[in-house]
Amino acid sequence: MATKKKYGFVIDVRRCIGCNACTVACKEQWKVPVGHSRNWVLDMGIQGSFPDLTQTFITGQCMHCDDPPCVAACPSEATYKREDGLVVIDEDTCIGCGYCIPACLYDARFYNEEKGVADKCNGCFDRVEEGELPACVATCVGGARMFGDLNDPDSQVSRMIRENQTVRLVTDETNPGPNVYYIGLPEELYSEVAPHPSELPAAGKVWKKGVIPVVGLAVGATVIGQAIAFGAQLLKGESIDE
Repeated sequence: MATKKKYGFVIDVRRCIGCNACTVACKEQWKVPVGHSRNWVLDMGIQGSFPDLTQTFITGQCMHCDDPPCVAACPSEATYKREDGLVVIDEDTCIGCGYCIPACLYDARFYNEEKGVADKCNGCFDRVEEGELPACVATCVGGARMFGDLNDPDSQVSRMIRENQTVRLVTDETNPGPNVYYIGLPEELYSEVAPHPSELPAAGKVWKKGVIPVVGLAVGATVIGQAIAFGAQLLKGESIDE
């Protein structure tokens, strides 16, 4: 029996040159509105002292977590985790409430004003389904970005994790199981990119726990009432068109 795929990313910080090709490729692939990005490159500045100087760039994006708080926060279930591990948004189901945005631990979501929905990295699932790499990985000049099946021991990502010391952006208090692994991330910079606690506005909690169930019951009651009325008409032999 074949092992189910679980896609993830490996980012080798040592190879990133800060060219932003990944960001541009993503914007072009998904027509991301001006002022927003699905991924990003942080310039962490110069480290060390002359003449032993280094400059570090850290790329970020949606972490496609095992236990994504954005999924739990979504009242319409538009945000969901696919069987292959990618966390995506169904734009036809998204109601644009924005509760998932502060729920994300990594600030990887934004509100797409042009579409009226939440937006983020989706792992280029359409390209992946065609056997291609995500746009950001395919265009990475330094080979810093890698993508593949974490459950396949022979995949590039699995080999890189096995052969290198890696870290994931988690803390003792916050660990949603991110599926992006970093190689060469300087320890002194970790706190700069560590996740923050998830947040869900009070209104969102009310909506998810109260309004949605009530609406569901109301809709269900309406349907049941119509069905009863329809059945009563049939029993009386009345015409449905009347």
